Amino acid sequence: MRLVSRPTLRWFALTLLAMASARAASAQGVGPPPAPTPGASGGAGADLADRVRRLEEMNLRLLEQYDAVLDREADRERRYEELETKYRSLLDRVDESVTPAAASVIPSARKPIPESESDPGEETFETPDAGRSYPDFAPGFEPPLLGRVGEGFELATPDEELSLGVRVLNQVDFKNFIPNDLDPAISGLYLPRTRFYFTGRLTRPIEYEVSVQRSVEGVIDLLDGFVNFNFNEGFQIKFGRSIVPYSFDWYDHLEPYFITPERSLFPLNFGLSRQAGLMAWGYLGEGRLEYAVGGFSGGSIGIADDNTTRDAVGYVNWRPFLTDERFPRLRYLNLGGSIAGGLTVRPEAERPIPLRTSIQSTENSREAAAASITFLDFEEDVRALGDRVQGTLHLAYYGGGWSIESEVQAGGFQYKKMGSPFQPRVPVIGYHVTAAYFLTGEEPPDRTLIVPLRPFDPLHGQYGPGAFEAFARISQIHLGEEVFAFDLADEDFWARDAYLTDVGFNWYVNRFVKFYVDWQHANFGSPVLVNIRDGDRSRHSDLFWIRCQIWF
Repeated sequence: MRLVSRPTLRWFALTLLAMASARAASAQGVGPPPAPTPGASGGAGADLADRVRRLEEMNLRLLEQYDAVLDREADRERRYEELETKYRSLLDRVDESVTPAAASVIPSARKPIPESESDPGEETFETPDAGRSYPDFAPGFEPPLLGRVGEGFELATPDEELSLGVRVLNQVDFKNFIPNDLDPAISGLYLPRTRFYFTGRLTRPIEYEVSVQRSVEGVIDLLDGFVNFNFNEGFQIKFGRSIVPYSFDWYDHLEPYFITPERSLFPLNFGLSRQAGLMAWGYLGEGRLEYAVGGFSGGSIGIADDNTTRDAVGYVNWRPFLTDERFPRLRYLNLGGSIAGGLTVRPEAERPIPLRTSIQSTENSREAAAASITFLDFEEDVRALGDRVQGTLHLAYYGGGWSIESEVQAGGFQYKKMGSPFQPRVPVIGYHVTAAYFLTGEEPPDRTLIVPLRPFDPLHGQYGPGAFEAFARISQIHLGEEVFAFDLADEDFWARDAYLTDVGFNWYVNRFVKFYVDWQHANFGSPVLVNIRDGDRSRHSDLFWIRCQIWF
């Protein structure tokens, strides 16, 4: 409430004084004049003067009281303004210490920012003193929890020593196979991934992630479970089940950031996926060089380690112009490769998973077969037995709204048909080239969170188109003739060559909701069995594919 000014009150008081004086004078003149008595004239004048004097004194006291009230109100207003200033200062300090989550609250998904881009005055956090027992809180002095919202929810102590983040990924597919009379592939709705991520920090150097997934098979199981010792940006140790650092298509970015709905043919069928292991990794040279090397369980079916030997894996990604101001357009050029080798020694293991076009699965299940065309299925008595060596070379570019990814893959895999003295090695080669462009002006530096420049949110008055990204991809895989020559698969029903062409677009409604719209055309080197009931075979198939994704 705004107070009345002091001059206004003074004029108001003087007006009251004048009115009171006039009333007193008027009262003296009302009625017939009294008969004069001796000395009455002097007494009446003295009485009137006394009344006027007392009235003036009363008015002065009123003015003094008004002045005192104004002084108290001014003092209160001043103290209120001081408290408001302190309150806003505290809010600013809290906002600085609790910033929204950046690219991800998942530690393994973060990439370093070159020192040239960092704020010189940015706050750094001190490491606890040597010998300090942390956390060690006295009763009543436990640190508060601060919440932040970015990509997911996160709770953290003010010093960020302890934190817990929660993220959710849900994908729903509509697949329409053409022709429609296929078996086991069936047109319909599928849930390829529903995931819950729990990530955070247990004191400064120790990061963790535990995530669960419901896959297309309908089974809820462990996805990732690891501890990461983040000593510094250049050297970290990760122990547990996580993504194996093999293939740019697998290791560089998580599934929510794909250009196309699924990976290309070679990584989809021969990628190392997620395994339990121990690896060292980090970023060197202000983030220009990323490396990872480690040993892993080697299992490719399910999450159980049914192998007695370990796989050795190495990965490197180089961004040579990341901090070079002379070539700004090449800043996000990526060059690199990966290599992996291992040995399977248990003949009682399950037979290899069939090779498919549009589903990533670690189980040889009926549900996975229904969600994709199968172009090669191994015989029932075939096992992956012996050594395996595989490698990749990749080139990727991001800039000006473009995303261009390419990779060449090659490997050799030993198989054995039970009862046969032979243990042939089957060579496999593949490649893919993917290009995408944002039609609405977004320019991401890599495959990460996309925040539309004009989001579509009618309930909050935002009627923009969202972000539209057009894409195209070609992908090929070729298996050596050994796969048929040693009866590992039946050449009357399956093909050892497959070619995919994907054309479509992605619609980012806002930062959390994304739609993929894809037409996928598949060609095969020889007719493949597309209808088990009727024995129909075909050299090609088409898939109209829509995916709705929520990633928060």
